[in-house]
Amino acid sequence: MVIWCLSGIVMMYVPYPQLTELSRRQHLAPMDWRLCCTFRGPAVPDVPIDKVQLEMLGTTRVLRWRNAAHQMQMIDAATGVPVSGISEAQAVSVAQPYSQPGVRPRLLGRIDHDQWTVQGAGGADRPLYHFSLGDSAGTELYVSSVTGKAVQITASRERLWNWLGTVPHWIYFSALRQHPALWSAVVVWTSAVGCFLTITGLYIGVRQCRPGGDAGWPPYRGIQYWHHILGLIFGLFVLTWVASGLISMNPWGFLDGEPPFAESSRLRGSPTLPAELEASLAAFAKSPEGRAAVSIESASLDGQLFLIAADRTGARVRTDARGYRDALGAPEFDYISTQIARERAVLSRQLLTVEDRYYFSHHREYAALPVYRIILNDADRTRYYIDAITGEISARIDRDARWYRWLHQALHRLDFSAAFRASVARDLVMLTLLVGMTAVCGMGAYLGFRRVLRASGALDARQRLISRLVK
Repeated sequence: MVIWCLSGIVMMYVPYPQLTELSRRQHLAPMDWRLCCTFRGPAVPDVPIDKVQLEMLGTTRVLRWRNAAHQMQMIDAATGVPVSGISEAQAVSVAQPYSQPGVRPRLLGRIDHDQWTVQGAGGADRPLYHFSLGDSAGTELYVSSVTGKAVQITASRERLWNWLGTVPHWIYFSALRQHPALWSAVVVWTSAVGCFLTITGLYIGVRQCRPGGDAGWPPYRGIQYWHHILGLIFGLFVLTWVASGLISMNPWGFLDGEPPFAESSRLRGSPTLPAELEASLAAFAKSPEGRAAVSIESASLDGQLFLIAADRTGARVRTDARGYRDALGAPEFDYISTQIARERAVLSRQLLTVEDRYYFSHHREYAALPVYRIILNDADRTRYYIDAITGEISARIDRDARWYRWLHQALHRLDFSAAFRASVARDLVMLTLLVGMTAVCGMGAYLGFRRVLRASGALDARQRLISRLVK
């Protein structure tokens, strides 16, 4: 409990390392459209495509695609030949833009996971090339040997503080975290024990506040007195904090929300055929949007193919199958609302340019804006947030998700509103509470250890006395 409090202070300012999609795109090379794009042939099955992404991998144009059966494949977009793995030289070409000019990334090894990649990379990305970038910040980069994507980046200062922050706070030791079920059980039951300790402590503390009695009030002296007083002041915050931490693990399916799989499928419509995608990419290559694009992804709506082009600044543009800019408009938003609502009534819908209570950024978790919000007039008042560029569902907030937002994010991070979230007052309140809770837990730990040691000493004395009597 003491470690959780102290590491929570660190986590306010140093989050877990993460390579954001924006940062990754900033290090991609602009698309080379020469000899692009061909990806049909004997080695590539002629099946409907669900999702594609086109990027440069060094000097190679690679197309990562997923078919309707959710099978993944990567091919050379210039030749149509499947790419079965990423060589060390190709991985170096991916890591080079992250290094300073003239400094070649140094390969530290090829790993399956380590302390900083137990979360950041999916199983389909492993094994990973681990590079040192040779800069003064001690930056290290991880590149997937399967997809060729950079998946994680860390700096020495970040790694140091995380050993004092997220690693002990989340019990995030790699030897444990690589076993998800065991790690989850450890965190859940440790939190549950913490809740039990706090509840019993509060009960005893309040019970001892009864007036009268031979001992008077308070019936404690010394450190026990301060533990009692501070426990009465901060004990409830300790309980809400550890309980909200338990809720963050969604134990036993407590707040299992329903993912929007069915709605997303209805919005996409029929999957894209390879010939249609090939023609669309050929048209896009000649359009003005293709010149600055570093990443191109497909996005289907009502069976129609669109391309989403992103440049290094993170700006995205949607084009139609002929390569012309085609922003999401009111008729398409009407279609999206109809497909999502079906037989349910729509309570409200609007375009948001600022975050609201359920759709917001935190640390490096960015909520893309603008976004369309649809609120249904159903029992859960279900909210859907629609990406205003792609037309895809960014988030679905039902009753379980709302409870999670208030029972975890609000209570655990004091994240009650955008104004308070961004204010200095929140930091001051958080620090005050964390220091007070650390004092309560620290005194409780000290008193507990002292009691155990005293009991152990008394037991030893009794055993010595019995031994003498026997002799």
